[in-house]
Amino acid sequence: MKEQDLIELGFKRTDVSAEESGDEAFYYYDYDFGNNSVVSLISVDNHQAEEDGYWTVEIFEDTSISYDKYQDVLDFITIVGKGINK
Repeated sequence: MKEQDLIELGFKRTDVSAEESGDEAFYYYDYDFGNNSVVSLISVDNHQAEEDGYWTVEIFEDTSISYDKYQDVLDFITIVGKGINK
């Protein structure tokens, strides 16, 4: 998946400064669902994406579930979004 795909899907970019990280600056994307953000998707950071050649997103706090295809992430967002009480 490309960085532009994350932006188009509505992911929010978070920048982390070198001071905050204790090393070098980086950024990542996340997408929160519902009022309490209990379910979230989070991307790898920009350095990992550059190394891999593509962006991957995971369920926050569970790296055993990950997606690297735009359509898979779109489907996940759509399905979870249908269940959110508005």
